[in-house]
Amino acid sequence: MNDGKELIELLQKGSLRGIIFDFDGTILDVREPLERSIKEVLEEKGITTDMDTTVQEIGALLETIQGYPLPKVLLESYEIFNYITVLKGLSYFQKLRIAIKIFSKYLDYSKDAHLFPAVKPLLDKLNKVFDLFIVSHNKTETIIEHLENEGINTLFKGIYGSDKIPAQKPDPLALQPPLEIYDKRKREEFVIIGDMPSDIIAGREAGFWTIGVTSGVSNKEILAEQQPDFLIDSLDELLEITEKKKNHNPLLKDL
Repeated sequence: MNDGKELIELLQKGSLRGIIFDFDGTILDVREPLERSIKEVLEEKGITTDMDTTVQEIGALLETIQGYPLPKVLLESYEIFNYITVLKGLSYFQKLRIAIKIFSKYLDYSKDAHLFPAVKPLLDKLNKVFDLFIVSHNKTETIIEHLENEGINTLFKGIYGSDKIPAQKPDPLALQPPLEIYDKRKREEFVIIGDMPSDIIAGREAGFWTIGVTSGVSNKEILAEQQPDFLIDSLDELLEITEKKKNHNPLLKDL
């Protein structure tokens, strides 16, 4: 990971073509509904846990399986639930029941999740210079519903959920759909912004610039291990970057 100076300069000059956002944990604040779901289920079962660790582990698992159909989740559940520390020592069926309860509650609570505060002003600014996209493991319909409720769905040139991408992140093929819009493009003209290691890995292997944001599920240490080109604590930092030097940049002067 470098200090991000080159990427910041490209953003401030408007030299990039497209910005690809992850959705859950990057645009949509899902930490509260996830913590709430975990806490309610584990307290009901009398299980204590380190919440930060459990949120990161279950959040990473949710990122992976939320695009799976239920039969596939059930088929692979024995293997994938082994990665959740708080469930170690429990029988397979205990793990399965607890995990399904947590995920069910999360899906219900996340319907009322809110965008991070900086999202609207940031997108309003970026949309005037760059093409904006979403690539997420969430369902396209769910993503659009959240965006329409906030009145920002028209700011995106393309929205690709789990049902519209050819592979899941960290496979770089997940990021192919935005590229197919253009007859000619260079991969270094695109940047992906995400809160999960899978976002950074996919972006790097696709040849994109990468920005990790720690306001979602993964902490700074976990994202730093993937060496993103730039690491921020929240989208507020990116908003500040777009506002700096705008008076000296003709591409950004109207932002």
